[in-house]
Order: sequence, then C-alpha cells, then structure tokens
Amino acid sequence: MWPFKTGDLIAKTHIFTKKPLKIGLVVEHNIDTFLIKWVWLDKDFFMEKEGDIFMELNKTFLLGTAQVHRSNMEANLSLLNSKYSYGKKEKNPLPKGVAP
Repeated sequence: MWPFKTGDLIAKTHIFTKKPLKIGLVVEHNIDTFLIKWVWLDKDFFMEKEGDIFMELNKTFLLGTAQVHRSNMEANLSLLNSKYSYGKKEKNPLPKGVAP
C-alpha cells in the first residue's frame, strides 16, 4: 500500500529504467485513495516535441489530476520528497551547535 499523504512530491517512474516520467504533488488523501496533481512530464517520452497537438494533449490529459487507489501497486510511484516524517520525528534535526 502506498503511504503517500497530502503535500508529498511523488514521481511516476518507468517500469524498467526507474526514470521519472511524471512528477506530481499529492493534493488530497484519505484511507483508500490519494489525489495527485501532475505538474511535470518527460517531454521526450510523451512526444511533446512532435508537434503542437501533442503539447496540448499532454497538458490536458497527462498534467491533469489523477486518483490512485492505495492498493494499486502497478502505478509505479516513488516518493521524491515528503512534508511528513515517516517514523519518529526529531525535535531538532540540525547537528548540535548549529542554530536554525
């Protein structure tokens, strides 16, 4: 099950190369699903360089919002950055003697 929460930056990765194909932000989550607003895509992979029609189609369909069920492990997602601390949160993550 995907542990993503609102505010997490995630990527949809290529199944073999693990290269990010799309990057998005989790904008909403609940127990069963989470909602991703895609903000970036790999233009070479999605044929944006082939013409204006592909650029518009990619913006409309690929950079839209997608809902993912937490049990859908075929989604090939990875966490890039989290606003949450998964596990025990430290009070001061800076080394001793370093002021924030």
